[in-house]
Amino acid sequence: MTILEERLADRGLTLLKKEVINGAHAGRIYRIETVDEENQRVNLIYKEFETERNNELALYSKYSQLIKRFNKVVTVWDSSPKAILMHDLNSPLKKDFELLSDIDKRKVLKSILDRLAVLHSLRISKNANGFPIHQITYGWYEWCMDQMNRLGSQKLLSNTNWIKIINNAYEKLDFKYFKQQCPQVITHGDPHLENIFLKDGQIWLIDWEWAALGSPLRDITIMCQDIYDTRLIQYVIDSYQMILNNHNLNIPTEDFQRDFTYYYIDHTTMMLAWEIEKYFQGHTSEEKILEIIEFKIGEIKRVTNEELGLER
Repeated sequence: MTILEERLADRGLTLLKKEVINGAHAGRIYRIETVDEENQRVNLIYKEFETERNNELALYSKYSQLIKRFNKVVTVWDSSPKAILMHDLNSPLKKDFELLSDIDKRKVLKSILDRLAVLHSLRISKNANGFPIHQITYGWYEWCMDQMNRLGSQKLLSNTNWIKIINNAYEKLDFKYFKQQCPQVITHGDPHLENIFLKDGQIWLIDWEWAALGSPLRDITIMCQDIYDTRLIQYVIDSYQMILNNHNLNIPTEDFQRDFTYYYIDHTTMMLAWEIEKYFQGHTSEEKILEIIEFKIGEIKRVTNEELGLER
């Protein structure tokens, strides 16, 4: 009997089928079909963590009361191999998002924003004592510069102006002096559309590895990384401030916009580095990575100029 079968047996489940979920994951993920003691079929996801990437496990264990309403985790195993078991939520929202009409995209985004607002408006009590605190650093910038330099070895994907635009953003906006303007809230830390699911009429979030206390704009600007339409990005920003107001989290527009600008640039830089990494791993074509880079560099330039009061 395998470790997985033993673990399932302890919960009264028998393994019927196991399928590997491929992708650029930090760990090994399996979609499994099981049957319980009442002969009912139960579809689950089993994730074993990489040794250096198991922060998520500690969060599920220590702060389950804070985040359990937002995920479908069944149980966790802290012994080797460290793993979690969760309900199968089917496909992430990213899979079909680009195929939706503009109206339907807005409906989906509104559902996500409503759900995130519930998370961001949770009262931070002693239950969150010791919760990690997020701050913008130069980590994503440095990673992106390394990735851009890797691209420099491929002439078709080399454009020195890209690096200039990113450097200009961090220098002109004095990132090293940035201080969060919005209230400290509980954030998921990685709510891009591959980590968001719609199941039974409810939005669910997976992969809480980067959860921390921080600005609500931290989550919103990460979610925007899967949106390649400036009109929709503006819709998200305009909508979310109103949604937070409805949850009695009133943030002055100037503070809200300033946090958006800095977090959006930093997370766009992060996602640029990650998308380039996926390209080098063979998950993205040359045509697609060029399209992604051009859009995201354009966004960094656009938002930087808006913050500086310059024309695009």
